[in-house]
Amino acid sequence: MVHKNVIACLDDIPLVQIQHYASQSARFISAYSQEISGSMAAWANQNRRYHGHQTLLPWMVEKAKAAYA
Repeated sequence: MVHKNVIACLDDIPLVQIQHYASQSARFISAYSQEISGSMAAWANQNRRYHGHQTLLPWMVEKAKAAYA
């Protein structure tokens, strides 16, 4: 019963929205793996200029750290 409800709910979510969430999550995972705080990760995620990948480049991490120094 629960399994069917989960499948039905997931079917109602547009694929684009799932992809956007996955991409945002990948950027936060990348930020945390580079040892920056949650607020810095949020800043870097919102102020990114490099849209092609789901990681934060080293210069982006440095810029985030500088913004919160």
